[in-house]
Amino acid sequence: MNIMTGTEVFRRTATYEREAPTIRLHAPQWKLLLAFDGQRSLAEVALSASTPFAEALAQAETFLESDWIAEQPITLEEYLKRASATGNFSGGIIPPSVVLHEPKPEASRTETKAENGAAGHPPRDTGPVSRGPMRLSAIVDYIVSLAETIQLGQLLAYRVFLRVPPEILQSEDIVSIHLVDDTSIVRTGALQKAIADAVQDITKRTLPDSVYATA
Repeated sequence: MNIMTGTEVFRRTATYEREAPTIRLHAPQWKLLLAFDGQRSLAEVALSASTPFAEALAQAETFLESDWIAEQPITLEEYLKRASATGNFSGGIIPPSVVLHEPKPEASRTETKAENGAAGHPPRDTGPVSRGPMRLSAIVDYIVSLAETIQLGQLLAYRVFLRVPPEILQSEDIVSIHLVDDTSIVRTGALQKAIADAVQDITKRTLPDSVYATA
């Protein structure tokens, strides 16, 4: 079997319909199996069933081996629509929590700060935070809301945060984001501006006031 990427669309089979009365599964497995409707991708099915993608992938392989589901062919237009959000048509699926940039070793970061001080470079100006801190979860939710589906919205959010310079993210100890319920708060002006610029560059939209935490 080929490696699944999450863009595949599966439907339940005649074998499933025949064997359904005798199948014994746990409730989360039933929820996932019944979500295969021949319309949504594997990644979208996993999200709708509240199942981690890695677990959904393993379950899908089991269902395939039992001949309870089969891949549903899709048109070129449907494939391009599902794959275009990745920017490279790889079909890669972004899990709910993703690493944006590998963190620098602590010693390396300490040495860099020492070198900058020795060279006479002043500390980076983070700029004023005139509108208060940003809620990272609100930023992600806004970006996701711009897409047609949750899965495409999460891919869009991933692309936005990859546009933010890694040194700014790492200086604030942000090396990953949770695409659901991230509790991080963005307080410095430099990072706020970098995120706002990335959102503008990728989505052509301006961040709304709702992303700012209330006092």
